[in-house]
Amino acid sequence: MTRSGDLILRLLAEASSGPSPDRGVTGLCRHAEQEGTFWFLGGDGATALLYDAVEDTVVRPAGSIGRHWPPLLGTAAARRTDACYTTYHRPNGYHWFFAGDQVLQYDSVKGVVLQGPCPVGDLFRFTGEAADFARGVDAVCPPAPRDGLFWFFRGDRALQYDTREGRVTEPVRPLTAYWPGLAGTVFANGIDGCYTTHHLPGGRHWLFADGLTGLYDSVRHAFVYGPAAFTELFPALREDLVSPHAGSAISR
Repeated sequence: MTRSGDLILRLLAEASSGPSPDRGVTGLCRHAEQEGTFWFLGGDGATALLYDAVEDTVVRPAGSIGRHWPPLLGTAAARRTDACYTTYHRPNGYHWFFAGDQVLQYDSVKGVVLQGPCPVGDLFRFTGEAADFARGVDAVCPPAPRDGLFWFFRGDRALQYDTREGRVTEPVRPLTAYWPGLAGTVFANGIDGCYTTHHLPGGRHWLFADGLTGLYDSVRHAFVYGPAAFTELFPALREDLVSPHAGSAISR
């Protein structure tokens, strides 16, 4: 295993110095088999690493999505993933990858694509005001684990969708209408990545946008931690991130 510092610095370098508006973390999902480990997707949408939050180590170093998930090579997701999440209703979990107007479902245990790639609109009934969401989403997460409902984020708007019934359950509205605690923060303008914790029954979500992160409680509508720079809310990584020998660019 590799210590987190240099690799996560390269993964997150754009958060402090890159010219691209899509910087920092664009996705975060849990590993399907290893408890306490998470996939971080870098700001370019094509780079990922696997991080063990318990041991503070990188289990699989930064590399292309195609390197970590070879069956995705040749798909839009390998070139740039905009959003991802891991389902909870199966023991090993499935990963969903959203890339532009395309989506696919991947079984990381068997190493096969189960559904797609296909247009987002083929699997999710986004119609009327929600039609824009079929053109692409920025982030996806459940309001709380194991209930079949999901928040979809696009720009400064959100909707809630029931995957069991195949319908929108909460219509398109500004982010702050659903999560008023985001008002006055960078997250009110859009969310690049979101992850819902699964160890609590209520809704707590790690949010990522423009190099910042925060843990948001959607029951109390307040931040538990942050918003702050990624290094401030993940202090175990701070020394590594500022180490003088660390790299300064994402490895492509």
